[in-house]
Amino acid sequence: MRYLVCVLLSALVLCLAACEPSHQQQDTGVSAKSAEQKIVPLSKKEAEKTEGWLDNRTILYTAHHQLMKYDLFSGKSERLYETKGNIVNVKISRKKQLILIQVTSSGQTELVLMNKQGKRLYHKAFNSYELETAWNPYDPYQMMITVFTETWDFTAYTADMNNGILKKSPVQAPFVHWTSTDEFQYIKQGKTEEEGPLYSYDLQTKKEKRVLHHVIWADSRPGMTIAVRQTDQSDGDGEFLFQKPASVTHRFPLQEKYQSFAPMEYDYDQTHKRFYIFKPEGRSYNLISFDLGDERERTVLKNTEMEPIQISPNGEYALYGFTYDRLISLKTGMTEPIITNEKGV
Repeated sequence: MRYLVCVLLSALVLCLAACEPSHQQQDTGVSAKSAEQKIVPLSKKEAEKTEGWLDNRTILYTAHHQLMKYDLFSGKSERLYETKGNIVNVKISRKKQLILIQVTSSGQTELVLMNKQGKRLYHKAFNSYELETAWNPYDPYQMMITVFTETWDFTAYTADMNNGILKKSPVQAPFVHWTSTDEFQYIKQGKTEEEGPLYSYDLQTKKEKRVLHHVIWADSRPGMTIAVRQTDQSDGDGEFLFQKPASVTHRFPLQEKYQSFAPMEYDYDQTHKRFYIFKPEGRSYNLISFDLGDERERTVLKNTEMEPIQISPNGEYALYGFTYDRLISLKTGMTEPIITNEKGV
């Protein structure tokens, strides 16, 4: 009997000992920050500026008159395009299949459309002092092109890049944003330069309609439209009217930009329906997310500088900085350099 009790006690001790490591692992856990996948940064000799997301792990960057694609987590790079001119702007289509490059050389600006394998699909050169493009996210072969002179006079064109058709736009507005395949919005000149009525125009029906009064800023992302009005109060806030994916109104601080008021730097996460924007906090800023579903704010990053951000397609990361030289994990708030003085992990 005593022998049987000893055997049972020994078995119980062994069982507890076997279970103990798993309990310890559960208690200590691996934090989200330490489990964060590390990126392989580029050196400043290799990269000048990050341009945007090609997918959830691949970015585009420019260096030495070349456009490169780069896997952040493996460090593998590939050249897509090379030019003798200066690459001044790069845009990536909504579905990440097409790339639009803006190149300047000898007083000309050339637009080049290519697929993500680097095959050129369209190009057009303009004699312009400045060029503004509004690429249609719902039809990537359609865009609005505004050509500026040195005196800032302008002419707006609609471009059908699939058929090589360029014609003068029925609406001569310098800045537009597309809200569907055939419709775009723009702010008309109001009683003051600071605000005006927001209009939409349908290319199929050729009809224009007024959407809102007294708008100082308007923009759209796939699945989201936004209009901003300045409040009557002197607290520097603006009224942000989200019309898609749901009708939501929220107040955010404004900044003074180009002698008028505008939103702080922002971007939109289509996957999770979250609006990311900076808010002043003393002499620095906090990056916050605003959920368009439950209308709640969450702080992502504290006591930082306000610089442009670009959210990854899956909503997990953000490119950050005037040259997008840093990466923010939107889950943990951890920031890592993408472009450094030395290459290494």
